[in-house]
Amino acid sequence: MVFPALSLTGSAWLFQGNDDAARAVATELFQSLDEEQKGLALKPFDDKDRHAEVFPAAERKGLALDKLKPAQVALVDKMLLAMTSEYGAGRCREIAKQTPANRRYVNFFGAPGPGESFAFRIAQHHLTLVHCEFQPDMGKEFGPVLLGGNPVGQLWDAEESILLELAKSLDKDLLEKLKGPGGSGQAVGKAGIAVKDLPKPAAELARKLLAKRLEVFSADRKARFESIIAAQGGVDSLRFVLNGNAAAGHLQGGNYSWKFGNDSVLVDWQTAGKNHLHLTVRARAKA
Repeated sequence: MVFPALSLTGSAWLFQGNDDAARAVATELFQSLDEEQKGLALKPFDDKDRHAEVFPAAERKGLALDKLKPAQVALVDKMLLAMTSEYGAGRCREIAKQTPANRRYVNFFGAPGPGESFAFRIAQHHLTLVHCEFQPDMGKEFGPVLLGGNPVGQLWDAEESILLELAKSLDKDLLEKLKGPGGSGQAVGKAGIAVKDLPKPAAELARKLLAKRLEVFSADRKARFESIIAAQGGVDSLRFVLNGNAAAGHLQGGNYSWKFGNDSVLVDWQTAGKNHLHLTVRARAKA
């Protein structure tokens, strides 16, 4: 079982880019669960698992999609549409096909309701999407979101083409200064160089690269992420890290990783092997 083949036209798209609709669908899905399903899906809002980042094909704790009724699976798909753009939904659905329904899970952290903080999560190998709402501060947290694929094919070619152009514009001395942590999910720390301090052509490409990743998300989700980084100095204050051989794409033997981040924001790409990628997006507002 994969997400139902809802048309990417018509009423399904009414949910895209609209957090109000996402909240309504999450509430409808939660209310449709029986007590056994709720026992598997529901955790406290502050449960540490809400921040878990698990890429491997390991068993996750939650309500597996094969334990949902068809109408409930359709609501999960509507949540995916609410959290992503058309571009993002297409990629997430392709990734979803790589994992059977009994190893794809949904969770609620807190019960959705008027004025209540809650989070909804879809999680499986190479795909984690989180819709989190803090009350009354809606813009406090984004993600974590995990993407990628194995095999990934050409799903992320648009991002990769920008990165390859960016890498080609950098000289050896600058490439050395950009080295830092390489694993997806690893924080940037003090590594790399702030976007504003890159040569102008490279800085423009770096901004374009980050913007392309954010195209995965709905307008509301994207705005939520952008508001968090704007309060921390904006894109230009983020540090950029680049490791490895980015002379060719991952399907042609290129083996590289890149990151944008600071101590509370991370957007990255790790080439985990030919045709195998790990991508992470997360952000938290600073206290």
